[in-house]
Amino acid sequence: MVTIRLATDADTEALAGVRRETWRAAYEGIIPAEILARVTGDVDRNRGTFRPRPTRPLLAALGPSDEVVGYASYGPERAADGTFGPLPGSDGVVCAAELYAIYVTPDRWSSGAGRALMERVLDGAHDAGYSDISLWVLKENERARRFYERAGFTLTGEQQVLAGLGGVIEVRYVRALQ
Repeated sequence: MVTIRLATDADTEALAGVRRETWRAAYEGIIPAEILARVTGDVDRNRGTFRPRPTRPLLAALGPSDEVVGYASYGPERAADGTFGPLPGSDGVVCAAELYAIYVTPDRWSSGAGRALMERVLDGAHDAGYSDISLWVLKENERARRFYERAGFTLTGEQQVLAGLGGVIEVRYVRALQ
C-alpha cells in the first residue's frame, strides 16, 4: 500500500537516494554519461535540491517499513528567470502551479506510486487555488511524457535547452485544474 505524506528533514537522504537512482535509470542515454555521473554522484548536491523550492515535497512510502519510493514537488510556476511566481490570491492574480519534480524508484515504476503522487499534486494545487499546472520534461524521456499525457497534460510546443545538462531539450506541458 502506498502512503503519501509531506517530507520532513529526516527524509532528505532518502529523497536524494530516490533522485539519484531515478535519474540514473531514466536519463541514461539522454544526458551524457559524464554529466549524469557528476550530478547524481554528489550526495551533498542531491540533498540541496530539496531546499530552494517554496513548498515541501510530498513523498511516497510503502508498507509498514515506510520505505521511501518516490517524491513530488510543486508550487508556484517559475518565471523565465527562474524566480517563483505569485501565490494564489495575492493581489487577485490568477496563478499557475508548476510540477517541479516527480520521481519514483525504477523498481517501483508502474506500481501506482507515481499515480498516487500525481493525484495528490493535482488535488493540492487545485485546493491551493491554482488555475492550472505546468511542467517541463526532457524531450527524449518518452516514458515520462506518456505518464504526463495519461494524467491529462498537453504539450504546449514550448521548449528550452539545458546547457548545464549537455544541451538536452526540455518541453513544456500544461493542464487545467478543475
